[in-house]
Amino acid sequence: MNHLIRGDEYLARTPQFKLVGRDKELKRLSAILVRSKANSVLLVGPGGVGCSALCLGLQASKQNPNTPFDIVSKRLFWLDTDALFSQGDGGKINESIDRIVKTLYRTPESVLIIEDMRDLIEAARNNGSTHIINALTLAIKSGKTQAIIEARDEDLDLILKSHSDIRELFTFIDLEEPVGDDLHEIVKDSAVQLHAFHKIRIAPEAVDSAIELTSKYRSRDGGINRAQPERSSNLLDRALSTYRLNAHGVAPGLAALETRRALAKSPTEIAAADAEIAAVSAVWHEKQEKIRVLYKRQRDGETAILELEEQLATQLLDEQKNRAANTDTGNAPPQASTGRIAAFARLSSGAGFESEAVRTIKEQIAKYQVELAKNKTAFDTLTSEINSHLELTRDIVLQEFADISGISASKLNENEREKLRNLEAGLKKRIFGQDHVVAQLANAVKTARVGRRNNEKPQAAFMFMGPSGVGKTEIAKALAEALLDDEKALTRFDMSEYMEKHAVSRLIGAPPGYEGFEAGGILTNAMRKNPIRVLLFDEIEKAHPDVFNVFLQILSDGRLTDNVGRTVSFSESIIIMTTNIGQPHFLDRSMTFAEASAAAQEDVGKTYRSEFLNRFAGRQNIVCFNRLDLPSIEKIVRREFDGMDRTYSQDGLHIRISDADLKAFCEAHYDPAIGARGLPGFIQTNVEPIIVNMILDGSASGEVYLHYKPETQSFEVKRSNPDEKVKAASR
Repeated sequence: MNHLIRGDEYLARTPQFKLVGRDKELKRLSAILVRSKANSVLLVGPGGVGCSALCLGLQASKQNPNTPFDIVSKRLFWLDTDALFSQGDGGKINESIDRIVKTLYRTPESVLIIEDMRDLIEAARNNGSTHIINALTLAIKSGKTQAIIEARDEDLDLILKSHSDIRELFTFIDLEEPVGDDLHEIVKDSAVQLHAFHKIRIAPEAVDSAIELTSKYRSRDGGINRAQPERSSNLLDRALSTYRLNAHGVAPGLAALETRRALAKSPTEIAAADAEIAAVSAVWHEKQEKIRVLYKRQRDGETAILELEEQLATQLLDEQKNRAANTDTGNAPPQASTGRIAAFARLSSGAGFESEAVRTIKEQIAKYQVELAKNKTAFDTLTSEINSHLELTRDIVLQEFADISGISASKLNENEREKLRNLEAGLKKRIFGQDHVVAQLANAVKTARVGRRNNEKPQAAFMFMGPSGVGKTEIAKALAEALLDDEKALTRFDMSEYMEKHAVSRLIGAPPGYEGFEAGGILTNAMRKNPIRVLLFDEIEKAHPDVFNVFLQILSDGRLTDNVGRTVSFSESIIIMTTNIGQPHFLDRSMTFAEASAAAQEDVGKTYRSEFLNRFAGRQNIVCFNRLDLPSIEKIVRREFDGMDRTYSQDGLHIRISDADLKAFCEAHYDPAIGARGLPGFIQTNVEPIIVNMILDGSASGEVYLHYKPETQSFEVKRSNPDEKVKAASR
């Protein structure tokens, strides 16, 4: 056994295989294989993107009459890595490696395909067989064979370090996630296969919904966080499994009848509904019982055939031993049976004919197989009848993804037009006192997603200026939640971490020769995983000047190439940068907002190059935040107390504070230099501990009233309302 699987044999394992949506990548792969140099391929992509499918598609293309003979003549071999190293014995492994290399050498136009190069490298190291890397590299360098090795993005560093000649001998193909029509074609084909497995129809809208959800959102669930098209296919498979179990647990139409029964008013309507429910339930239970009987019969029949096959194997072995014994001793067949028929039976048995016992067992097996085939047909007919009314719909896929991701189905079901229409109002619920910023940001996003825009640039790019604690970072979080239904969809970079010259390497990857070169950069890797993002670069004035060259490329071209050569797109992202430059102008009470904005803009112009500032829609999207007025601060603090009330109401404690006390607290503690951050911090440090101690002491129940005491600048907790007008914090 040489642990090589020929391409036609490997393809035969998946007879229904068909490569769709990857014509461009297949042509590129084929073109590399017919080169004279660097004609081996390092195929890299995230898990689930389809590297293995592309290689299988190469083998399948050899059956296409239009495929060039240059590719048809290639002899593809898959390396069975698991079987190779499962031998355990180092000597046997090395012998197998030698046979593998010899087979590749003497086979013209051979191409070795290794599905997971990381597994091969680690297994070789663990078994003391690292020379397999050198042997394969030598074979490729000599021109006697070629190779296609598959690897995930995160394993690229390990593979490039395994041999210094890999960069020279292999051509790098970065297999990206399919998009648009290609993605839809692949998932649609996958849906056909899932229908054949689950025996449940899949509505076209369900396929569209699976693609939309898995393209827009990311989940931490293992099956849904891989690359497209696997994310969409896995979501459909999981939705079908859940729907199938739920649908097979109750009679079809029973839920609707029970709803009608609950809404019935007259005794006649109730009786009619009860009769229908009983009839439907009776038919359903009858079908369920038939299915159980057919299943038990199938299981018993299969068990009986297994026992007969064991009997047959034992009988054949016994007869073989008897013949061998008679031959060794030279004895004639036993004379217990006399007559010509018995003599012929003994003669035919020795000549290789079946004995009577063997023939009887085989006849029984054949009879059982016929009966099992009939039983399975009846089982399939009955289950098909049950499944005939079932169809996976868009709503079922939405609910499945909601259960996986934790995002409510109502948010997922809200279409893009509704989200954009409500965007400004939604942002204003979280951002107070900055209506001009909210309006401009919302309009820019709406224009990018509905109107005209340059598809090669980010959807929108903003620079936010203003004092600390006025909502610059908060609005970025609110935008991520409004558009992507999850505040965690915001990717934030604190630019104080990028103050050194070498900080650029953290974003796009280390330069050649440095540790971690092959790993790529934090920013580029994040965008490769999910290009639909809200990116926040916080306090950019703290970043090293070289970082702005990266920013300039992102804002100009909407693309960035990491140090490994992989290009990522920012065309689906929204970029927000914040800066504290000009902050003193906004805190100067002698200046109006317009004067402070003009002075701050002048400071920014002196700090950054014009070519960088002009990338923000000709500086129109460099927006200034005003210092917060007292009514805005009161709204923020009211929201903080609302949150406390929701949290501690679970322990039976309801927190109340009057408008007068809240206003007095804000007037006494608000500092424009600190902004909105100071007051929630005071509440967390000085108020919440009182509430927590009450809960721990067991004295917390019902309503408690927070009364602010200006003379001590502290809160007093009372059981009764100190004011006649109290605004509930939970309102």
